[in-house]
Amino acid sequence: MMRLSGMATGMDIDQIVKDLMRAERLPLDKIVKNQNKLEWKMEDYREINLKLRSFSDSIFDNLMRSSVMKKRTVQSSNSSLVTATASSNIGNTSFTMSKVEQLATSATNSSSSSVIRAGEGTKSSTSTLKQLNDSFDVALNWETGGIRSERLSLESGSNETQLKETPIDLNAVVVKVNGKTMDVVTGTYDKLENGQVHVDNTGKLTFADSSIANTTIDVTYAATHAEKSFKYTTPAEGAKPKLSYSVGVRNIEQVVVRGESGTTYTAQVNNETGQLTFSEDGAPQENFTVEYTQKYTTAGVDTVNANGDTVHGRFIFTDSQSLDTVMKSFNDSNVGVNMFWDDHSGRISVTRKETGVYSDGAEMTFTGALLTNTFKLDQNNEKEGTNAKFTVNGLETERRTNSFTISGMNVTLKDTFDQEVVLNASTDVDSVVDTIKKFVDQYNELLDHVNGKLTESRKRDYEPLTQEERDGLSEKEAERWDEQARAGHLRNDPLLRGSFDQMRQGLYSTVNTGTDSEFTHLSAIGITTSSDYMSRGKLEINEDKLRAAIEKDPDGVFDLFNADGETPGEQGIARRLRTSISNTVESISQRAGGAGYAQNHQFTIGRELNDIEKRISTFEMRLEQKEKRYWAQFNAMEAAVQRANNQGDMLMAQLMGNG
Repeated sequence: MMRLSGMATGMDIDQIVKDLMRAERLPLDKIVKNQNKLEWKMEDYREINLKLRSFSDSIFDNLMRSSVMKKRTVQSSNSSLVTATASSNIGNTSFTMSKVEQLATSATNSSSSSVIRAGEGTKSSTSTLKQLNDSFDVALNWETGGIRSERLSLESGSNETQLKETPIDLNAVVVKVNGKTMDVVTGTYDKLENGQVHVDNTGKLTFADSSIANTTIDVTYAATHAEKSFKYTTPAEGAKPKLSYSVGVRNIEQVVVRGESGTTYTAQVNNETGQLTFSEDGAPQENFTVEYTQKYTTAGVDTVNANGDTVHGRFIFTDSQSLDTVMKSFNDSNVGVNMFWDDHSGRISVTRKETGVYSDGAEMTFTGALLTNTFKLDQNNEKEGTNAKFTVNGLETERRTNSFTISGMNVTLKDTFDQEVVLNASTDVDSVVDTIKKFVDQYNELLDHVNGKLTESRKRDYEPLTQEERDGLSEKEAERWDEQARAGHLRNDPLLRGSFDQMRQGLYSTVNTGTDSEFTHLSAIGITTSSDYMSRGKLEINEDKLRAAIEKDPDGVFDLFNADGETPGEQGIARRLRTSISNTVESISQRAGGAGYAQNHQFTIGRELNDIEKRISTFEMRLEQKEKRYWAQFNAMEAAVQRANNQGDMLMAQLMGNG
């Protein structure tokens, strides 16, 4: 619509229309303000719900856990020799350690002499095996081939699967099922045991049975060569073809580049880095595969676990891997050993991670020339581990570790001795008191917040600001106004008042724990309601009485909060309170939204907001129509005045012409 700006009448029509529309918008502003009030009310409800959920979670994590509410502490008569902790169900008991003959130690082994030849100086563990080989006292005789990795699976009902590449080096095969290294059997066999796999030179794997079907089988093995395939991409117009490719493997040998058509290509090969470079006229213009070989060796270690089962660690190492990588492979495996190299002595040390005796023979059995020859590790040189031997309450016994459990008490031996050390377990009163005090503080904080909302005065002189009003205030002035305007929307709210009355009733009611405990009410353990009327039901603690109750009957105090009966009267205070909180959260969510009530149409205030949105939309359409009508009327007036002015001008011109 074309709008005239009052050129004919000299009136500020734009301002007149704005003033008229401001008056027309007054009912809409009132609707929007009601919308703001509902949104504030919804936010206040949801804030209370968040606090309720947090309080409920805290009750569950603290009051309802026996490990917290029945926590025990252990006093040692000599903590430099023995310390202990206790589980919550041990009761008040004591143990007397009268003698510790020996502590548990780990089996260890080390190189019989320096692995570095005399006169070679200090070597770094970051060096590759190839770089170190000339300095080793006993150099490695490398095998040549390609290291391949495959992930296989067994078909249901089958116990056999097949590797892609053949032939393979049967001495360089590592098979893992769900991360557990299998015992590889080659040659003829009568029967496979669980944990064994037979591998033949055709690459066929046979397991003891088909029970590992649908599991992950990872195989690393050495074949005649390894390979990497590359996909050829036609260069963009005007761009140079790609001439350089990386195999991603260092120290490669016997490199052959073969296109998918069977054509063999020549490339300049950096064997150390694995980088291939083609000439411009000799680069493949098709998909191609790079075949190559590597120098490799094998190594392994076997240990025995607590169940008496042999745990296998098998590895294939290439000459491009560092000594650090080799040791890390053992340390990260499930064989349970720590390996390190002492660059001062030039010797390798291997220690079992677990202390104690697990085998009648050697605790660690080494295989492969890298460990037995180059690293000079011989199981005959092993220093055997020992079990901890001690006497407790007159009974001579032993354990594989220096930390162990006796009837719920977790004991840690620190040294050998031949004297009495008494371990007394008792209730950790301080910890339980702190837990209950935390509960009371959180309850009082929640009550403070809700009571503040229920008693907050409504500031009726402060209505929500319209956008025009907000634009006329500074940011701080608007914040202060909003703070006043949103106060009191939950004053005397019946939902909150009724819900918290129910919570208080559950707190103060007697608990029939079903035991002989004298603690059937909060007041019995020193927790009462404040006599100050203005505190509106806040709890107070007589700490001396609470401490005495916990010392006298910790189980009774626990049952007071956690008794699990069928009726509310038989349920502990914590359980009642969580039930009340759950009901309150559900009621508030039905009114103001929340978990399970995410869409506006699912909760009461949301539906009211939807209705307001519709009213606002309808009202704005009417306002738009009114504004158009006002402009049409003023445009018509302007046009009429303009016509009258034109006629006057014509008449004046004629009169002046006749004169």
